[in-house]
Amino acid sequence: MIKLLKKIFLILILLLIIISCKKEHQSFQADDYEYTNSFSKGPISLEMMLDKIEINTSENIQIILKGKASDGWKPSFPDMTETLDKFTLVSVSETVPRIEDDGSIGINRTIVLKPFLSGEYEIPRLSLDYSNEHENKGVLLSSPVSINVTSLLPENTDNLQLKEIMEPDTYNYWKLVLYISIAVIIVGGVFLVLFSIRKRKRGKLILGIPPSEEAFTKLTLLLDKKLPEEGKYKEFYFQLNLIVRIYIERQFAIRAPEQTTEEFLQDLAISNEISDEFKQVLKDFLIHSDLVKFALLKPGEEELTGSVESCKNFIKVTGEMS
Repeated sequence: MIKLLKKIFLILILLLIIISCKKEHQSFQADDYEYTNSFSKGPISLEMMLDKIEINTSENIQIILKGKASDGWKPSFPDMTETLDKFTLVSVSETVPRIEDDGSIGINRTIVLKPFLSGEYEIPRLSLDYSNEHENKGVLLSSPVSINVTSLLPENTDNLQLKEIMEPDTYNYWKLVLYISIAVIIVGGVFLVLFSIRKRKRGKLILGIPPSEEAFTKLTLLLDKKLPEEGKYKEFYFQLNLIVRIYIERQFAIRAPEQTTEEFLQDLAISNEISDEFKQVLKDFLIHSDLVKFALLKPGEEELTGSVESCKNFIKVTGEMS
């Protein structure tokens, strides 16, 4: 459950990164803007677009500047102040310099402005700086743009009546808080129920058969197969490993059969149910088993006997402690 939630969280982060990248490199269509103009000076060019040239006092203006330079020149935009003539600077953002299809270097700047008052105003000349590796510099300027800002108030305000200020309606706010709280409680409750069911499932005992007795029975059946005598070391260690893992799951509620050796050893290190002595014994046994199963190590008779006796001793001692 925890691993699944982590995967979903990582996927959401990846999607947000992809979306943000797409936004950063989005193309601006001139047809979407009421004003467009281009300026150039040799290998330097500047395109200027405004989404509106007539607004009211409650609206903003968005300005797109697209600078390009070639033949060894690099474009950049100068810093901006908090005001721009009769406008407040709401936000300004830039893309990182990029290589265009024609080999030139491009950079975009997006400016959002808000007017102070109604009237006829002018956006002053905006500039694009450019320089090269020889420390030569220059500036390319745009033309000023006239903006008509209208008021939301009627022209004749003599008969304008102000209504009494009412207290804010908090009903919807508290209703929203209530719904969110209910949703959180439901989601949290479902998560706890699923977690409890899984935990009980992991620690559930087979009725009537203690974990140690079941493990010894399986171990006896495994030894009766005489797999090592037939050279089937990999299969023998696989089944021996599984017997120990199932015993650990039933005895200590650690989901050993579902984990890799590395994951199990991590959980084992923080467990208080198993002594440090047996932790080391289990670690050595599991690593040795992996070498036989995956590295095709051929164990000697002494190593086979030692593995079996270690498992028996571990099951016997920990089984008597329960």
